[in-house]
Amino acid sequence: MNVILQAMAPSTPPMQTFDEWLEKDLAVPAFRAEWYRTVLARAISHAITRYRIEHELSQTALGEQLGMSQTQISRLEGGDHTPNFETLLRLTSALGIEISLTIGPKSATRREIPKALQRGLCDATDQVVISVRAAR
Repeated sequence: MNVILQAMAPSTPPMQTFDEWLEKDLAVPAFRAEWYRTVLARAISHAITRYRIEHELSQTALGEQLGMSQTQISRLEGGDHTPNFETLLRLTSALGIEISLTIGPKSATRREIPKALQRGLCDATDQVVISVRAAR
């Protein structure tokens, strides 16, 4: 009986790693364009959210620390909007983080993240490498 039930049960496909999923979806031009358009916003979103959670702050409390409104913090955490240079400077000073941005020519494949940058949150496209980590 167990053999019959096993044969009737739907097979579960093997789990994909994030990199496997990303590689497949980056082949879709619309997804690829949106992924690359939002790379900096996503990196900042992760850094701010992680900082806020680690320091047990509400969005309002973090906003007060940064001289920003709760709505501005929410937008940054949402990752839908790329922060301007002034906002990046404010974040690095107030949160004690370092943001490294390397831009180079487009290549055929996704850029590898240099080992020196892998100490913090990193993201890479075929043209940009972003690292956000605690300041030295």
